[in-house]
Amino acid sequence: MSYASDVVSVVRGSGFRRLLSIRLVGQLADGVFQTAVASYVLFSPERQTDARAIASAFAILLLPYCLIGPFAGVLIDRWRRRQILLAVNLLRAALVVGIALIALSPAPEAALLAVGVLAISANRLVLSSLGASIPRVVPLDKVVTANAIAPTLGTLATVVGAGLGVALRQVAGGAGDSSDAIVMACAAGLYLAAALLSLRLAANALGPDAAAAIDDTWIALKQVARGLVEGLRTIGRIPAATDAFIITAAQRFGFGVATVATVLLVRNTFASPSNPNAGLAGLAQALGIVGIGFLVGAALTPALARRIGTRRTIAAALALGALAQWFIAFPLPKGGLLVGAFLVGVASQSIKVGVDSILQRAVTDEFRGRTFALYDVVFNVFFVAAAVVGAFTLPASGRSSALMIAVGFIYAAASAFYLRRSDRAL
Repeated sequence: MSYASDVVSVVRGSGFRRLLSIRLVGQLADGVFQTAVASYVLFSPERQTDARAIASAFAILLLPYCLIGPFAGVLIDRWRRRQILLAVNLLRAALVVGIALIALSPAPEAALLAVGVLAISANRLVLSSLGASIPRVVPLDKVVTANAIAPTLGTLATVVGAGLGVALRQVAGGAGDSSDAIVMACAAGLYLAAALLSLRLAANALGPDAAAAIDDTWIALKQVARGLVEGLRTIGRIPAATDAFIITAAQRFGFGVATVATVLLVRNTFASPSNPNAGLAGLAQALGIVGIGFLVGAALTPALARRIGTRRTIAAALALGALAQWFIAFPLPKGGLLVGAFLVGVASQSIKVGVDSILQRAVTDEFRGRTFALYDVVFNVFFVAAAVVGAFTLPASGRSSALMIAVGFIYAAASAFYLRRSDRAL
C-alpha cells in the first residue's frame, strides 16, 4: 500500500479525525498563548532581553513539569483519556483567563510566570494523552503515518497560532501589557473550544482498558511512585525505547540552543532592540519557516522509513541536523538564518515522527501513557539545559560560531550512535 493510501486510510477514521480536531484547536491556542507570554516577558518595551532572561523564562515555565510529568503519566494509564482532554482543556481556559488578568494588574512578572507554570504543565498532560491515544484510533501498522499527520499538523497549528497571536497583538494596539492580555483571552476561548470538541468522542474511546479508581492520597502517591519505577524498568527492558530516549535528548539539546540563538538574533541583531514589535514579527517569521520544515519532514519520513527503515531515517535526519547547525554557524544574514531554520525543522520533525512511532510500537498500552510522560520530561529537560548553556555562552547578538559547530557535532555523534544500534532499533 502506498503512503498516499495510508494517509487516506488513517484520515477516514472518525476517531482519528475527532482526536485530531482536539489537537489542532488546542495547539492553535498554544501558539496564541505562547506568543502573548513571549511578548510580555521577552518583547516588551519595559523589559530587557538577553540569553539569561530567555533561559530563566524557559526554566520557570518548563522545569516544574519535569516533576509533574511522570506522575501525570501514571494517571494517563489509569484515568479515561477522553475525560483528561475535556477537564484539562477547561482548566487551561480558566488559567489563561487568570494570567490575562494578572497581565493587566500591577502584579510582578513572577506572578504571571507562576500561573503560567500551571498552564504549561497542563499542556504537557494533554499532549501526553493525545500521544498515548493514537494507537486507540488507528491500527498499529498505521501509527507511523498517523504520527506524520497528527503531531505535525498540531505543530503547524501552533505556528499558525503564533502568527495569529502577532496579528491579534497588532490589532489590539501593538506592544503593551493590555494588548498581551487581550491575546491571552483569545487563547482561553480556543482552549474552551478544544474542551467542547472532546465531547464528540465516547468517554471510553481512548482507553486505557482498565482504569482503577484512586481514592486515598497516600495510596495514590505510592501507586504513582510504583508506576514510575515500572515505567522506567519497561523503558530499560526495551532497547529500542532506550535508544529513542537518547536520540531525543540529543535532538532537543540542539533545538534548544538554536531556539535561544534565534530569539536573540531577531530581537537584538536583525531588529533594533528598541523596536520589540519588529523583533516579535521576526520571531513569528522564523517560526513559520520552521513550521514549513516540520511539514516537509513529516511528509518525507513515512515514505523514507518505508524505503530504508525507521532507524536509518532517524540517523539521516540527525545528520541533516548536524549540517544545518554547521550552516548557521556562519555569520549569515537573516535570509541565511531562515534557510537554517527550515533545515532544522525538517530534521526535528523527522526525528520526532520516527521516535514517536518506535515508542508506540515497542511499548504496550499498559505502560504507554507513563512512557510518553517520561518522554516529555526528556523533551523538556534537555531543551532547558540547552537554554542554560546558551545563557552562559551566547552573546546578546545571538551569534556564536563555536557553539553552533559544537552542537552540530552532537547531532553527528547521535547519528553515528544510532546507526550502530541496528540490532536494537525497530
